[in-house]
Amino acid sequence: MTVFRFITLVCFCLSFSCKVWAAGVQVQVNPATVSVGDDFTLTFSADQALAITPDFSPLDQDFQVTGSSTSTNLQYINGQMTQQTAWRISLFAKQAGNLQIPKIHFGQLSSEPTTIQVVEGAVDLNGKPNTDILVELSADPPQPYVQQQVIVTQRLLHVVPLLPTRASMSHPELEKGKGLIQQLGNTKSGVVNRNGVRYQMIERRYAVFPQVSGELTLGRTVFQGALDDRRSRQLDPFGISGQQVRRFSAPLVITVQPQPQIKSTWLPANSLTLNAHWEPANKTLKAGEPVTLTIAMIAEGLMAEQLPALDIKPPMGIKGYANQPEFRNDLGGNSVIGMREEKWVLMGTADGNYVLPEISVDWWDLKAKKMQTARIEPTALTVTGVGQSQPSTDPNAAAKANPEPGAANSLLTPSEERMPSSQAPNTGRLTKLWLLAILVALVLISLAVLGIRLLKRKSKDREASRFASHSIAPLQALKQACQSNDAHAAFQALQAWIREDLHLSPATIATLRTHADLPLKQALDDLSTVLYASTTHVWEGQELWQAVQNYQPQPLTDSSSSSQQGLGLAELYPS
Repeated sequence: MTVFRFITLVCFCLSFSCKVWAAGVQVQVNPATVSVGDDFTLTFSADQALAITPDFSPLDQDFQVTGSSTSTNLQYINGQMTQQTAWRISLFAKQAGNLQIPKIHFGQLSSEPTTIQVVEGAVDLNGKPNTDILVELSADPPQPYVQQQVIVTQRLLHVVPLLPTRASMSHPELEKGKGLIQQLGNTKSGVVNRNGVRYQMIERRYAVFPQVSGELTLGRTVFQGALDDRRSRQLDPFGISGQQVRRFSAPLVITVQPQPQIKSTWLPANSLTLNAHWEPANKTLKAGEPVTLTIAMIAEGLMAEQLPALDIKPPMGIKGYANQPEFRNDLGGNSVIGMREEKWVLMGTADGNYVLPEISVDWWDLKAKKMQTARIEPTALTVTGVGQSQPSTDPNAAAKANPEPGAANSLLTPSEERMPSSQAPNTGRLTKLWLLAILVALVLISLAVLGIRLLKRKSKDREASRFASHSIAPLQALKQACQSNDAHAAFQALQAWIREDLHLSPATIATLRTHADLPLKQALDDLSTVLYASTTHVWEGQELWQAVQNYQPQPLTDSSSSSQQGLGLAELYPS
């Protein structure tokens, strides 16, 4: 009897286990065909109670989950209770194709994999293409050279009304390859006809500079907004109603060509000019007094940091040195205009007539597709007032340069020659007073410098405490990149810091530069020079890291804008 009961119990357990495994979890997709970026619903259901939290992370590979809910349904029929548990997941596809919904585990149970068809463009309820809202990316030219400017145009086209307060579109980001992106001007609006349809258009333009040859891919641009429904707007005074819409552009692939085989510096531009300004303008140098030569190199289609240093060789008899160059970029038009300005200080050392050699820069003309040369013609200069000229073979020159000892008194000024000897003590007394005054001034200056250093130290301590409140990940990555002198890694970390910590939009170096102080601007210019330069440069990151530590970010006060920027989206409509 005992053996019989044991066998019966085992059979009952086995039958119950088979029933549980056979039950499984059913999955339903609604609708079966969707477009990239459109929300759809996955429903997982089981005919029993499951007190578990399933892991939906396998969906993240091809989809993005936007919401989830759980429901339990109990029914009593003929004295028997039935129970059903359902999970509803809202999500959208990141790419087109026949995408697989992977197996999802619910404890011992699991769903079966299923497939959903995702099309590139938007579709309506009948599965036909929906052209009410379009997002486009285009490049001009589509096959540029390395370091050539590419104008990327981003457009939103729509024939249905949208709520301006809830419309936003992400900035293009590099997905493959190496390059730098700068936004040009502000957002523009207008009207365009496309296939006989009149669209309202929102447009933004960007300058992209590829750094290596091959394929350069910009990821999909995502537009997110809400339809402007007049009925719902009347019932909703807060402006948060309206049907949610999301649209994606197709990825933009740019084929980058290697630079032609040339001997000079590679400078692909639409135009490049050299301009010289003398101060004073008469080009006559008085010996011992400096004059300033300002040379501006202006290029359309190049960043200022891409422009090379000028090679100026003053002739013997004129000394010259250059100040730190200044870089300026005009991003307000339809193309980047970069200007490198160099100031040279020249000083004559010997009387005579001189010629400053020609100054020239070779560049590649993108319109003519050939090398061109920008020039400043040779400049004639005259030096006077020193009393001696260039080295000469005249045998009397040595005697003129070294007069006899008796003639030394002629070097005194007339006032010194006529001054009575009785005034010498007064002169000594005045000299002592001047020395005492200078000593007192030096002491006061030393005390002032010491006080300023103490104030700066306290300011740095306060700033260190402020930096502790920011996200450590971008700053840590930037610190490591600066310590390892990796310019490209520092550039990526800077963009992450701008986007995640500073919340500046667009998250570019140019945007940070408009908010930066002078040390940070110089450090950013040095980094850009290395990134844009056509030749290899050694970059040291300590200066950039020090400038970032001393930078004082301005806190954001608009919570609504910060929440949108946190999603990687930027305000779309122009203000």
